[in-house]
Amino acid sequence: MMKTLYSKFVWMTLLIMIASGTLGFMVVNTYYHHNLKEKNDEKNVLVARSIVESINMSNSELDPLLHSLGNTGYQLYVVGENGFKRAYGGEFRVQKIDQTIVESVLSGETYHGMREFPKETFITGYFSNELTNTVGVPFTYGGENYALFQRPNIKFLFNEIHLLLGGLVAIMIILSVIAMLVVAKIMVVPLTKLTIATNKIANEDFQAELPVYQRDEIGQLADSVRNMAKQLDATDRYKKEFISRVSHDFQTPLLNIQGYAHLLKEGDLNPIDHLKYVTIIQQESKRLSNVMKQLLVLTSFDQAHSLTKKEFFSLDIQLKQVIQKFRWLLDEKEISINIKLRPVIIYGDSEMLEYVWENIISNAIKYNHSPGEIHIALEEREEFVTVTVQDTGSGSKHTKYNQWTERFYREDEARSTQIEGSGLGLAIVQEVIQSHEGILSFESVVPHGTKVIIQLNKL
Repeated sequence: MMKTLYSKFVWMTLLIMIASGTLGFMVVNTYYHHNLKEKNDEKNVLVARSIVESINMSNSELDPLLHSLGNTGYQLYVVGENGFKRAYGGEFRVQKIDQTIVESVLSGETYHGMREFPKETFITGYFSNELTNTVGVPFTYGGENYALFQRPNIKFLFNEIHLLLGGLVAIMIILSVIAMLVVAKIMVVPLTKLTIATNKIANEDFQAELPVYQRDEIGQLADSVRNMAKQLDATDRYKKEFISRVSHDFQTPLLNIQGYAHLLKEGDLNPIDHLKYVTIIQQESKRLSNVMKQLLVLTSFDQAHSLTKKEFFSLDIQLKQVIQKFRWLLDEKEISINIKLRPVIIYGDSEMLEYVWENIISNAIKYNHSPGEIHIALEEREEFVTVTVQDTGSGSKHTKYNQWTERFYREDEARSTQIEGSGLGLAIVQEVIQSHEGILSFESVVPHGTKVIIQLNKL
């Protein structure tokens, strides 16, 4: 059976109370034996001698006098050389003492029984009601030698107060345990709520309520769980949208490939139609390959943003090489290009940045008018460089530039089948720029067109 946190807390608290009580008792016991035992013996020797002085100064009979002294809170045991033996002020639990001790006291020596009592526990030491746990002094009465053994009457001294002390300790223990149970319950309740909420989150209920608001570690944990639920909810919605988008982008070219492959299989096609269908299949296959390649790039960035292999290279030369790749397409669409570059050396991942320029320039061509223009400029500052690509396409002040870097975003869904693209290009561009600690921004150009601005640190 699984132990609850509440039961663990209760048992641990009880064990701590028992352990601390035991340790405290041991410390007090050690302190008594090393510091108080001898002093207690000396103090009682002085008391015994004052009793003897009272006897010597009194003219009363010995027995009534000892009765009176015994009633003042002391246990007395008197032994005479004439065989007299009697206890006063209460009976000793163990009334045995070695005869040699008695004879030594009768001969005039002082007996330090409290000091020499075996080093047992504090309870059996100080409170042990034994005749050997006394002090002994000699006195003379009526020409006879006597030995007086004395110790405090603990029962007499604590007859009333020990009930109060015992009750006080019992009440303290009971109240402490009750308070501990209440506090433990209060502490466990928010953890129980956290457990319920995390179980719901584990079952994909990311809207689960978590009514725990505390300014302590549990409150911080609750805040972390709420933030985690929000992130998981956003990730779940993105995952579903991602699957929907990918399915759409895969389904269309796959259907085209299947359809035209079926037509080719049936045969009876003239050479022109045959070439047309094969060309379409090749184009759709290339489209699928490009989508897969872009998805793999995005996945690599999601898994680790430190995959870039940075090096020093000439940015202006790279831009010229990329522009040269699109020269045929620029001529085909009758788009003129204006280049304003200066020699610049930067530190970055040349392969990933080449993808950035290819994507930005291909978009400037793809969404441009025919005839049209593209202006590319490279400017250098002390700590960073700025690349701007401006076209004369369909951009306007109503364009949702802030959504362009979202994955699978297509501004005009109706044109998605007419203009080639997966909606992943700018998302990858944003990831590459962020991995270089750069800035990507867009501006609308009056009367029409779009300017893409990329700022990169030189080092």
